[in-house]
Order: sequence, then structure tokens, then C-alpha cells
Amino acid sequence: MSPLIIVIIVVCAAVLLVCAFMLGFAVYAQHKGFGGRFEKNPLLKYFTPEEFNLKTIPVATKCHNVQLKGFIYYKGDLVSAKKLIILSHGMGPGQCAYTTGIAFFCNNGCAVLAFDCAGSGLSGGRSLGGLENSTRALVAAYRFAVSTPMLCNLKICFVGHSMGAYSALCATKFVHPQCVVAFSSPERPSLMVERGAAEVTGAAFAKFLRPFVKVLSFFRFGSYADLSASRCIARSGVPALVFHGDRDRDVPLPLSAYARLCSSAEKGSAIPVYCAGKAHNPYNTIAAEKLLCELKEGLARSEKMSEEERKEFFSSRDYTKICEEDSVVMNQVLTFIMSN
Repeated sequence: MSPLIIVIIVVCAAVLLVCAFMLGFAVYAQHKGFGGRFEKNPLLKYFTPEEFNLKTIPVATKCHNVQLKGFIYYKGDLVSAKKLIILSHGMGPGQCAYTTGIAFFCNNGCAVLAFDCAGSGLSGGRSLGGLENSTRALVAAYRFAVSTPMLCNLKICFVGHSMGAYSALCATKFVHPQCVVAFSSPERPSLMVERGAAEVTGAAFAKFLRPFVKVLSFFRFGSYADLSASRCIARSGVPALVFHGDRDRDVPLPLSAYARLCSSAEKGSAIPVYCAGKAHNPYNTIAAEKLLCELKEGLARSEKMSEEERKEFFSSRDYTKICEEDSVVMNQVLTFIMSN
């Protein structure tokens, strides 16, 4: 065997080993970010529909062999609802973290449909798996709505936050709601995985890892894999408000769909909305976001607290103030939804 052929074989073997290692690391990074279930934290208070005098109807549907569970929320008579809001929640225990927002829409004449994503809250599934699973769940929710007699005549608007905002924008590639409202949307899942990996491995290695994350996503999610949120909403032509705070640490501005829309000539009917002084929950007041930050800091150090200290800290939080909505933002959202 000639030396040249030996060199080629060695180089090919080395490349294959590197690719195998990087794919393995991509699996690890994906699992680190999205593996495991998301359930209610027993230390925290979650508002219930009954506290807002909301009526509920339990619902269920299937999404890629996973049963999704949720509720239709409304006030008064469901048939008199002006619009149907399909809520797409962020990473966490599901719709239970968004009851104040659900109540706002119901109090203003809308019905709300919300399913927990796979691996979250009420729904089945061993893990979330990736942001793409949230998009698939939202498409399933839309198809459930248009095929359900008590909902099918209502005009549909997607409202999403964080992971759910990404899904609300990307789902317009597959279905066509009347409008979309997105709060704090990432631009692509692979960018978020790269960011998380960079904190551990350094920026250079994380950037090299990203193509392997994209390949892995393609094999797991097919046509849903690593979609560009800004491109999906721009090309769909669906009217959208895309909110983002300049102090968002969970989805920094450079990694957001908002920033991509601002820098692109391709906006379609999407309107980027800059929220000065706001962090990851721009639909809430600045004061509420500060209180939420304190709560998150408490959660981060809760394992070092004694049982008595934990009970005192979490029971003394004012959850009503933590969830205080920004009336200017919410009324802007309501006006937009009602006009589309």
C-alpha cells in the first residue's frame, strides 16, 4: 500500500473520529439544555384559574405520539368570544406559569387555548427534547382548534413567550393564524445551544459544535429543525408584534428574532418592538421583573438554605407583584389582536 493511500486512510479515520466525537458532544449539549421533564417547583406559588373566576374545559390532543393536555379558558359564554388566543408557553412547568396573562385575555372577551408542551406539566413525554418540540405542539394546538366545533369559527392569534415565542413565529411556516405576538423569542435553537456550550467549552469550540447540533436537530425534527424565527414570520406574511427587552439575559439581544428582524430587509408584516429597561418578561412591569430576578436568585441558592429559611423566603414573596403586568404593553397587544 502506497504511503499516500495510508495518509488518506489515516486522515479520513481522524475526520470520522472527530465527527463522531462532535456529534456525541452535540447529543450531550442538547440533553443538558432540554433533557428531563419540567414540572411545578414546590417552593413557588402558581395562580389557579379559579382565583380569576375563569371557566375551564380540559382538552387533549396527540403530537408525534405524545399526549398533550391543557385547557380552554374563558369567561361568560364561549360562543361569544371575540378571538381565540393559542398560548405557547416558555421553558418550565407549562401554562400554569401564565395564568395572569390568560386571565387578561379572558377578561377582555377572548378565549384562550393552552396545551403543555411534551415533557412539561400536564403533558406526557420524558423530556422537552428541544425548542422544535414546542413548535410541533403549537401546530398541533392550531389543528385541534380548527377541527373542534366550539372553537373552529373563532379567529386565531398565537401568543408566545421565550421558547413559546420562537414557536409562535416558526409555526407560521406550517399553519396560518390571523396574527402573532412574540415576547423574547430566540432566533434559532442552535444559537442558544452554542451560547450554553460556550460557557463551558469556550466560544471557539462552541461555534465549531453548532453545525453538529444542526445535523442532530435535522435527524430528530426534520422540517422543524433549527428554523429561523425571523425568516419564518417574515415569509409567512402573518402580522406580528415581536417584543424584546434590552436587559434580557436569558435571550440576549444578539441572539433574538427581534435583532434579526431589525437588521433584515425581509420583515414581511412583522413589527419589532423595543422594550427599554425590560428583561426576559417584557409584558410585566420593570418592578415586577426585578422581583422575579430576586425570586430566581433565591431559587439558585435555595439548596444552601435551611428548611426554615426556604419556607420563610418563598412564603414571604408577593407573587401578585411578581406577576404585575405592564398595562401599556398589554393594551398594545390587545389592540393589535383585535384589529387583525
